[in-house]
Amino acid sequence: MIKDGIKLFSIYLFLGFVFFFSALPSAMAQEVEEEEDSPQSLYQYTVMARSYGDSIVLRWLPQDAGVWRVASHYGWRISRLKTDAEMDANPSDTTLDIVLTPNPVKALTLDEMMAKYDSTHFYVGVAAQALYGESYYNPQEAEGFENYVFRKDQEQTQRQMMAYLAAEGHVDAADALGLRIVDKSVKKGEIYTYTIECLVPPEIVQMPVKSFDIENVPFTRTDEDMVQEIHFYQNSPYTVFVYWAKSKLSGYYVERSDDNGKTWKALNEAPIFPYTPDAGTYEVFGQTIGEILEYHVGTFDSLELHKKYLYRVKAFDAFGDYAPYQKSESFEMQDLIPPCVPVLDFVIPEDNKICYLEWYMDYQDEDLKGFVVTFSDDPAGPWTEASDLLPPKTRKWTDKNAHDRGRGYYRVFAVDNNHNVSYSLSQINNIEDDVDPSAPKNLGGVVDTAGVVFLQWDKNPEKDVIGYRVYFANQLDHDFIQKTSQCRDDLFFWDTLSLHTLTKYIYYYVVAEDYSHNMSKPSDTLAIPVPDIVPPGVALLQDYTQTDESVTFTWLQSVSDDVVAYVVYRKKDNEKQWKAIRVIYPEELEPGASFYLTDYPEPSAVNYNYCIEVFDNSRLSSGKTGQTTVRFRGASVIEIPLTLKASLNKDKKCAILNFTYDYHSKNDYYGVIFKKEGDNPPYACASFKRGETSYTDCNLKPGVEVSYYVQMFLGKGKRSQPSATVSVSPK
Repeated sequence: MIKDGIKLFSIYLFLGFVFFFSALPSAMAQEVEEEEDSPQSLYQYTVMARSYGDSIVLRWLPQDAGVWRVASHYGWRISRLKTDAEMDANPSDTTLDIVLTPNPVKALTLDEMMAKYDSTHFYVGVAAQALYGESYYNPQEAEGFENYVFRKDQEQTQRQMMAYLAAEGHVDAADALGLRIVDKSVKKGEIYTYTIECLVPPEIVQMPVKSFDIENVPFTRTDEDMVQEIHFYQNSPYTVFVYWAKSKLSGYYVERSDDNGKTWKALNEAPIFPYTPDAGTYEVFGQTIGEILEYHVGTFDSLELHKKYLYRVKAFDAFGDYAPYQKSESFEMQDLIPPCVPVLDFVIPEDNKICYLEWYMDYQDEDLKGFVVTFSDDPAGPWTEASDLLPPKTRKWTDKNAHDRGRGYYRVFAVDNNHNVSYSLSQINNIEDDVDPSAPKNLGGVVDTAGVVFLQWDKNPEKDVIGYRVYFANQLDHDFIQKTSQCRDDLFFWDTLSLHTLTKYIYYYVVAEDYSHNMSKPSDTLAIPVPDIVPPGVALLQDYTQTDESVTFTWLQSVSDDVVAYVVYRKKDNEKQWKAIRVIYPEELEPGASFYLTDYPEPSAVNYNYCIEVFDNSRLSSGKTGQTTVRFRGASVIEIPLTLKASLNKDKKCAILNFTYDYHSKNDYYGVIFKKEGDNPPYACASFKRGETSYTDCNLKPGVEVSYYVQMFLGKGKRSQPSATVSVSPK
C-alpha cells in the first residue's frame, strides 16, 4: 500500500503548486454556519456537513499543517444535542448531549490502515504516505537552521495538502485520517445541533469549539453541484484542451470515445483538481490556456485528424459523492498542418520594368489550394498580395508591375483548403528605384522667447526613406535656403534666430530623401510667428494748450503697426503713483492723424503732471514719455440750473443724452460732457455749443456700465457746478 501510495503521492506532488485550501471549492461551498463556544483562536478549522435523510455526514479540516498532525494524534470529540423527541422517549435520562464518539476520532495507525484496507487502495495509500511516510527532506548542517525550519514547514504543508486531496478523493481516506464521521442515529426531517471539539490539550494549541445546526433532509444536487458543459480549444495541430466551468465539485475523471459512445477510454487515473493559474501556468501553457483556467477545469488530449470524438466527465465532491456524467457534443480536430514550404528559386528583373519569379516544392500536399506571391519594402514584412491565388501546379509568375512597386522583396505563400499557409524565404527584386518619396506631412513648429525654433513632422510611409532636409526663408517670396548641412534621419529639428527684427514670421519646409537619393516634393510651407521683443514706438507730444479750466494735449501716433492702446496718466507733484485717466484705442483714431485729449482737473495749489505710454499686442511698452507739468488754480463756480438725462436707443448700442441749462450771457460759453467707463476715471468725451441740448454716444462697450455728467464753462475763468451723474448699461 505504501509503495502504491508513493506512486500516487508523486502525482499529487506535481499538482502541489496549484492546489491547497484554494483547491477545495466544494468544501468551502459545503461549509456550515458555525457558532463558536470559545474565544477566537489563532488556529482554525473548517467544518462541513451533509444530510441524506437516513444519515448525516460531518467533515472537518484544520487549516494549519502542525495542528493537523497534532490533532491526528489526540483526535476529535463530536456530540449532538438531543431532540425533543429523544428527550420525551427517555425522560429519566436528563443529559442533554449524545456523545457520538465515546472514543476520540483520530487517524488510524499505519498498521490499522494496512489491516483495514486493501494494498491497492490509492487514496488510503496517499493518506498513509502523507501521515506516516519517511521524510523526503534530509537537511545538511551547512544549509543553516533557518533553511531547515523553512524546508520542514514546507514539507509539512505539502503532506497536509496530500492528505486533504486523498480525503477529497475517497471517503475511506477521510475515515483513515480521522477527518469524517457518519451519524446514522437520526430521523428524516429533524433538525440537529452538533458540536465538534479538538482534543489537543490547550497548553499545546488553543482551538475553538464549534456548534452548528443542520436539517436532516435528503441531499439534492443543484446546478453548482453538477459537471458543467464541456468545451474544446485546439491549441496545436495535434492536441486539444478539453475544459468545463468550475463548480462546487472537487475532482474530475475524463473519458473519451471514438466510436460514438459505444466504448469509453479513461484519460486520467488520478483526479483532475481545479486551481487558480499563476505566472508559471501562463509561461508553460500560454496566455489562452491560462485565461481559460482562471474559471475552468480541463485537460489536454492528443487526437487524430478526420475523426469524431465524444467526451464525458464525472466528478466527486468533498463528501465522496459522485455527480452524474456530463457528455460533450461531437468534436473533430481542425486541420492546422501547413503545406510543404515553397522554395523561391530565383527572381530576375528585365529592363527595370518586370520581374520573373520561379519556385519549387519537395512534394505537393493533396489539399494544396494554390500560391500567392507577396511583396514588401522590408525583408521582415509586412507583406501585401502581388498576385491573385495561383493554381496548385503553378511554379512560375511574372510581376508586370515591378517598376511601380520599386525596390523590395518577394515571398511565395502556399495555401491549403483549410487556410493553412507556409511561405518561402524572401528575395530582393533588384529593381532600380526611381520613384520619389511622398512629401512629408504635418510639419509643425514653434519659436520661444529666446529665439529657439523647434520643428517636427510625421514619418514618411515609404520604408526606403533615409532622412530629411530642412529649408527656411525670412519672407515667403524669398528663395528658401537649406538649413541642414546633410540628410538627417530625425523627425525633428532645432534652430535659432535673432528676435531683434521687425519680421513677423519665419518660414520652413521639409524634403524627404530615399536610399536612391530621390527627393520628394517640399512639405507644406510652415509660417511660424516670431516672438515680439521690440517695444512699440513712442507717441510724440506735438503740442499742448492750457486754460484756467483745462489742458489739451496733441500727440503724433506711434509708428509701430501693432499698437493696441495709448494710456494717458496724471499725478500731482506730491503723489508718487501715476493714475491712468484715459485709454485711447487705435480703432478710435484716424490712420496717421494726430490725436488729442482735453482734461479738466480739479483746481489745486499743487502742480499736475501728465505723460503717455504705448502698448503693443505683445504687451510690450514704450515707457512713459512726454511728461508735462501744468498748474490749475481754479475758476469761479457759478450756480446755474443744470439737468442731464440719459437713455439707450432701441438696439441699445448708443447712449442718448438730453440736458438743459438756464444761463444767459452776451459772452461766449460752452459745455463739456464727461464720461466714465466702469471703474476708470472720467474724461471729457465731447463738448456742445450754446443752444445745443442733446448728444448721442455710440462708442459703448457691451456689458460695461457708463456714467455721464456735464459742466458749463462760462468764460473769464468761470464755470458751473457739475450736473448730477446719470448711468446706462449697454448689453
